Amino acid sequence: MDVVQVRVLSPLRSQVGGRWICLALLAIAAAGCQVSSPTVSNSALLAHLPGVDFAGLKPMDAVDSVKVDCSIPAKWKTLREDHNSLYTHQQWKSQTGYTGAGVVYVHLPIPLSAKMVLWFAKMEYTKKGSSSGKPLGEWTDDLGRPWFEAENEKYHVRGYAVTDGFSAWIVYYGYKVQRPMEPAELNLAARCVDTVVPQTGEKRPSSVNLADIGKAEGKKKG
Repeated sequence: MDVVQVRVLSPLRSQVGGRWICLALLAIAAAGCQVSSPTVSNSALLAHLPGVDFAGLKPMDAVDSVKVDCSIPAKWKTLREDHNSLYTHQQWKSQTGYTGAGVVYVHLPIPLSAKMVLWFAKMEYTKKGSSSGKPLGEWTDDLGRPWFEAENEKYHVRGYAVTDGFSAWIVYYGYKVQRPMEPAELNLAARCVDTVVPQTGEKRPSSVNLADIGKAEGKKKG
């Protein structure tokens, strides 16, 4: 499977949803993979939202195709959704076309940890297009989300993974390395992915209104 190459970060789009993950998951299943617990609770993610700068972002809203709530950049273009029986991928592109952010929702045939899912994504991304791909770092943030950063001859990407049973999300942003870097766009993309709250099986408090959080914080900091 491949996609139109004019789309920013298109190699990540094709690889996350490609044959590699099917084969890898089947291999792990054959080896006897253990059921994993959720990466991070909804409660922790909701408590994190008031600390995010919503300036330049739309109010929090549901993106049901990839089963998340998030706040996307107000003036960015929503690209056509890419999906098959295993995954759904939604991506947003900046006005210049040099910067992008996205969410991949994966239907796992077996439960995996977030670190395992991210490891596959990192390995496939860094080998794209020959030996130029290279990992630049891995870390876990204060919420418990595992991150990676990598670059190849066309793209620089940073992302994290969240899992919940048979569902997994890869959330990322990045830019084209052969184009002028746009710091303001990257900052906006980073804040966008920080707002992503996966729609897991955990019940949310009925008093939480995500749209109100985004509106209130945007007015306060904008």
